[in-house]
Amino acid sequence: MLSNRLIVGWCLGVVAVSTGDAAARSSRSMPDLLPPAATRGAQKAPDRDASPSSIPNPANVSLQMNPGQSVSVGTKIWFRVTTRKPGYLLLVDIDANGTMSQIFPSPEMIAQSPQAATNLIKPGEELLIPNSAARKLGFEYVIAPPTGVATIVAILSDRRVQIIDLPDDAQKLRTEAETMSYLTGWTRELRVPDLGTGKLQPSSWSFAIKRYTISQ
Repeated sequence: MLSNRLIVGWCLGVVAVSTGDAAARSSRSMPDLLPPAATRGAQKAPDRDASPSSIPNPANVSLQMNPGQSVSVGTKIWFRVTTRKPGYLLLVDIDANGTMSQIFPSPEMIAQSPQAATNLIKPGEELLIPNSAARKLGFEYVIAPPTGVATIVAILSDRRVQIIDLPDDAQKLRTEAETMSYLTGWTRELRVPDLGTGKLQPSSWSFAIKRYTISQ
């Protein structure tokens, strides 16, 4: 069974973190970003089976990666994302070992520049990552080991979210269906504070996936 989640709100957005050990790890890794007074509890959503047969994408998110699907260590990568509905974009990388990491917006970007970390995307507008503000700060996404098959997942929330506390345990997800089954089961437990009322609310999540191969 998936663990409960907490949502942490702060001046620049919303941070979703796990309860228990994962929450403790998050508070150690980002002590300056998570004021204790901002912590809010979230109720666990009812368990139900995720469907791996299709990718949930009600916002019709499109993800493009340049260069293409076969890259070598040291390659600089660009992303272009479009959507038919407004939302807040997160990019998560799953490396060949199954380790997940959020690459946009990164905690460093949020801490240094709210402009560079802006992740709101509107219908009909293309979001380029890294954007010009991020490039001025020296932000780049450069391919690093391990080699093998990796995955980039674009996650769009209809509610404001900037950071998600990802699981520390590696998940060896070998197929697109396995990846989506894991991510949909995980995100449906997240709750985000409503900006008007402060009450915890579920989000509508959309996903787009790019699998790619890393070589030396």
